[in-house]
Amino acid sequence: MVAWALLGLLLAATAFVLPRMTAHPAVHFAANGILWAVVAYGAIRLVSFLLLDPLLSQRQTATPGFARDLLVGSLYLLAAGGILHEVLKVSLGPLLGTGAIAAAVVGLSLQEVLGNLFAGISLHLDPAFEEGDWLEITGNLRGGPGRETLIGQVETMTWRTVQLRTENGDMDILPNRLMAQAVVTNLYVPSGLHRRTAKVIVEPRHDLHVALEKLTLALAGLPHHANHHPEVVVHSSDLGGAVLEMRFWALGFRHGRQAAFQATRLAATVLPREGFRLMGPHGATPLVASPETTLDAALMADVVQELGLPAHWAEDLHAHLRRRILAPGEGVLREGDSGDSLFAVHRGLLQVVRAEERLDPYTGLFWKPLADLAMGQWFGEASLLTGAPRNATVVAMTEAEILELPKAAFEASLKREPELLDRLVDLMERRALEDAGTEIPKESRRAQWARQVRVWFGLTGTP
Repeated sequence: MVAWALLGLLLAATAFVLPRMTAHPAVHFAANGILWAVVAYGAIRLVSFLLLDPLLSQRQTATPGFARDLLVGSLYLLAAGGILHEVLKVSLGPLLGTGAIAAAVVGLSLQEVLGNLFAGISLHLDPAFEEGDWLEITGNLRGGPGRETLIGQVETMTWRTVQLRTENGDMDILPNRLMAQAVVTNLYVPSGLHRRTAKVIVEPRHDLHVALEKLTLALAGLPHHANHHPEVVVHSSDLGGAVLEMRFWALGFRHGRQAAFQATRLAATVLPREGFRLMGPHGATPLVASPETTLDAALMADVVQELGLPAHWAEDLHAHLRRRILAPGEGVLREGDSGDSLFAVHRGLLQVVRAEERLDPYTGLFWKPLADLAMGQWFGEASLLTGAPRNATVVAMTEAEILELPKAAFEASLKREPELLDRLVDLMERRALEDAGTEIPKESRRAQWARQVRVWFGLTGTP
């Protein structure tokens, strides 16, 4: 800045000194031209600093400097025309006419370049996307007969091209003219959340609703906001089977891709495990029989002891005990869902989680672990004993095995021995203390829990 200021002062001093050294008209014209050029340059720089830069910095364009250069260039052209006309007494009419002919010749020879230039001006002045956004571009991108789709992250935008970094790390350079003619979907705006889908084909059966339920619960393992649950619907029919469409919401393109991979893996794991065969070009795929395992009485005794219940309840509960195998990333419980079962971890690691937004390693939703559930730990007691909605989301972090006890397992024993109701309330109170980390001395809360348990198990008539 100091160098430019010194140069301007030197030129201004030259414009004042030259007319005093000689009376030649050409020198006077040159001095006036230099003086007015310095004044015009200083005025344009001042306007850019005080007006253009603050205004353009508020625009969410990819490169605000592009619009700034365009406006500054227009100001320089106006200043040059004014100096030619007012100072040097040059008639602009013939000059503009000659320039128009020259511009027509140049325009015909540079159609591609000018097309990219003006398309670039349009793209830069319209804040449709910015650097860092992931775009889905559909159009005739390589000049062939058909349309194709390209997905990439905007690296830079120039006067001529838009440079995209694909998910494979390749750099694709698209002329601005093709960008202006293509259909561009910004995968990051306006809300950031975009619905993505993945499909799987299963054999048609009368109990297809069971497949929907099982897969929907499994997809609870995808990181998601509480008001944007993943869902599964029957989309159409194909290859002699039913097409199930898995719908989920993603934050950013890479999160959507990761969620699609996980959803496809869960579908290929959970559906055959639940007895639903996948359909392919050659028919239904065969099911691989899982080894049958018997749940011995000792295991049931351990669960009863962990819950603080009488040992003789083990025989009553054993008939209702169910074993579930979980794949990594599979959802077990979803916050807000209804439920009436108690779970115990027999093998593997589960986590109580909550979704949070992060920018690293990429923009997306990630699970924030709240608590770990390892072998011997149990969860889901609140819904089992009171019928309340699930108050947390639980996801399998590794391949795991859990044991499930439904409400029906406790009803007969509890009606036979209603005096043990207090033990179940103790169970809830103990878990509440573990979660809160502080003592809860409120007797009213215990009384409320006892009342809910009585109503839920139909013990309202017992003392």
